[in-house]
Amino acid sequence: MARKKKVRLNLYITEELVDFAKDWSYVTDVPISSMLEKYLEEKKELVPQISPFQWLSDPVINPDFLKEDEFINDMETYINNSEEEEFCRENPDHPRAKIREKLKSEYIILINKERDLQKKREKEVIQRWMEVFTM
Repeated sequence: MARKKKVRLNLYITEELVDFAKDWSYVTDVPISSMLEKYLEEKKELVPQISPFQWLSDPVINPDFLKEDEFINDMETYINNSEEEEFCRENPDHPRAKIREKLKSEYIILINKERDLQKKREKEVIQRWMEVFTM
């Protein structure tokens, strides 16, 4: 078997993650560098077969990119609760109704900011993808 030329790569990750990687490496009997190499090899094979748009939108291809914020999900569930909405509509002077209105307006502002940031991140990913991977 031909030996591959090795190149040193410095990685800056948390000590806790390094400790886990050492333990996982011991358990699986796979060097950490081989784990990283395998991950990157998989991406190297995937990239020519997909577009940046697929990378950004397909949760099967890239499950990490579109992670939802649990706080936003909770807020959305509360805002869309029809029973709570009906109670607040029937009792507009109740403290719950006032809190709900305030939360709803803050939620809308937050969602708009998050959407704008997401669009910006996606645009930057597409731009870098096209620079690097398009011939």
